[in-house]
Amino acid sequence: MQKDPNKEAELIEEAKKTLEGAKNWFLEDVELMRAYWHDKMGYIEAWVDANWHLLKEESEELIEELDETEDVALLWLINHANNNPVPLERCSVVTTPAKPGRYVCMGCGHENSHDGGPLQACEVCHHGVLYFQGE
Repeated sequence: MQKDPNKEAELIEEAKKTLEGAKNWFLEDVELMRAYWHDKMGYIEAWVDANWHLLKEESEELIEELDETEDVALLWLINHANNNPVPLERCSVVTTPAKPGRYVCMGCGHENSHDGGPLQACEVCHHGVLYFQGE
């Protein structure tokens, strides 16, 4: 079976045209994306310029609200990822002042008695997060 030079030349020419079309299509898409982001950033810059005084006046409150939201989200994530029997926000940490009573270790489940004052680590596993069980 012999190769047909005309057919090969036509295939090569067709491949070149296809690649040229793909390149042009890609460059057009890149240009559209660049224009979109340029417009989007221009809009954001204009909004910031117009509302800068509000950002400066309310930034501390916004940061506090964001911190609270992040704290709540982190607690939710930790509680659900670890399948904690008790939510961490109801737990006490070692060395923090705690009322007298029974505290259950979140690590091993051992019940520790506490006489008041700074909370001590678990007697069994020395884990530092415990929850109040009662008096």
